[in-house]
Amino acid sequence: MSHDLKPGSRVMYQGRIGHIEELARHDSAVIQLDGIDGVMEVQRSALIPVVTSADALGDTSLTKIEAGVWEMARTRAKAIREVADLRKGRSRAVEVAARKLDISPRQVWRLLTDYLRHRTVSEMARRVGGRALGTTVLDTEVERIIANRIDSDYLQRERSTVQALHELVAADCRAVGKKPPAKATVKKRVDAIMGRDAMRRREGAKRAKYAFEPMPGHVEAVRPLERVEIDHTPMDVFARSDDPLCTYIGRPWLTVVIDVCTRCVLGIHIGFEPPSILSVSLCLTHAVSRKNPAEEFGVPLDWPMHGVPKEIWVDNGRDFQSMAFQRGCEEHGIQLSYRPVGSPHYGGTIERLIGTMVGQCHLLPGTTKNSVKAKGDYDPQKHATFTLSEVRRWFVDQLLGRYHLREHRMLRIPPQVAWDQAMKAQQEGE
Repeated sequence: MSHDLKPGSRVMYQGRIGHIEELARHDSAVIQLDGIDGVMEVQRSALIPVVTSADALGDTSLTKIEAGVWEMARTRAKAIREVADLRKGRSRAVEVAARKLDISPRQVWRLLTDYLRHRTVSEMARRVGGRALGTTVLDTEVERIIANRIDSDYLQRERSTVQALHELVAADCRAVGKKPPAKATVKKRVDAIMGRDAMRRREGAKRAKYAFEPMPGHVEAVRPLERVEIDHTPMDVFARSDDPLCTYIGRPWLTVVIDVCTRCVLGIHIGFEPPSILSVSLCLTHAVSRKNPAEEFGVPLDWPMHGVPKEIWVDNGRDFQSMAFQRGCEEHGIQLSYRPVGSPHYGGTIERLIGTMVGQCHLLPGTTKNSVKAKGDYDPQKHATFTLSEVRRWFVDQLLGRYHLREHRMLRIPPQVAWDQAMKAQQEGE
C-alpha cells in the first residue's frame, strides 16, 4: 500500500526489484530498478514493498519495541488475560473486551488464542505491529513470475480469470523449480495493481473512466418543469395492429418525457414508427397538455402532471438535431441541452425509468424477454395477443397505478406525492 512506502524502501515493479528514490505527487513515486540506468516515475499502487521474513515479523527484542506499540500491547494483554482466566461466560467477556479495545470480537478471539499459546505481552506487540500491509516475503523469482503473468495474460481485453492466472503462474513456477503460490496470494497481487491504468488495459478506457473519475455532470433540478429529459426505446414486447384487417406485428417504440425534480412522467408516445421528429412532437404535445384523467387511453386514473418545461435534455440522436425541433423549443422559450458525447450519466434519470418500465413488459404475452437465453424457444410473434392500443393502455395503467404511487428510491417518496408537494409549495410561494 502507498502509506507503507518511503524513500529507500525496496520494492518490486512489474517483476523487477528496485528502490524508491523519492515520493513524488500524492499518488506516485520515483524509483530506480536494479540493473537499469536512470529513474522513472510510477503509480504507487503499482509498487509492492519487498522485505525479508525477519523484517516483516519485526525485531523480537523487547527493548526495541516502540513505546506506543508496547503500551497498546500491554493494554490488550491485560484485557485478554481477564478473558483467559474465565472458565464460563467467555463469549460475553469477548464482546466486552472488543468494545473496550475498540476491535472486533473476531480479533479478540484471535488474540486470546495467541495469548494462551505464549502468555506474553510481546506476542500482543507482534499482533499490534504485525506484517506491514502490502509487503511480501515470497521468493523474488515467484513475484517476478506473478507480475509477468498479470501483465501478459490478466491485463488483456480477453479478461482472463484469477483461476486461469493462478494455473499459469503455478506452471511457470514448477518449470523453474519454485513452489507455486496459493491462489489467494495471486489474487492479492491482482487486487494490489488494479488501478485505473490496469482497468483501462483489461476493460477499456470507458469503464476505467466511470470507475475512477467523478461524474459531476449528473442532471438535477429543484423545481417541477425546471428540467425534463426525453428519450426513446423499443418495448420488449410484440404487438398487433389495431386494424383487424391488418396482420402487421411489430415491436412498438416508446417515447417518454420525465420531470427530473419529481421523477414524474409528463407524457408518452407509443407507436410502430421508429424515432423521428414526429414521435418527439407528439410526445411533447402530450406532456404539456392537460390529461386528467387519462381517459384517452381508457385508464380512469389521475394524471395531473403537465406543463411547458424550462429546459429539455436529450441525447445526440438525429431526431433531436433537426432544425424543426430546435426552433420549436426556441419558439416557446425552452432551453435545449444535449448530453456530452460518451457521457450517458447525464441522462441517468430517464435511463433508469426506461429500464424499470420496459422490464415490466416481460410479463406480457409476446415478450422478447431480456436475453436470448431467457427467451429459449419461446416465439414472441406467435404469442403476441395485445394490440397497439392494448399495449398503450397497459403501459399507462402501470405508470399511473404503480410507478407514480410507489416510493422512489432517490426521492424516498412516491413521484405523485413529490409532484403534489412541489406544486403546492410553488403556489404558496406565489
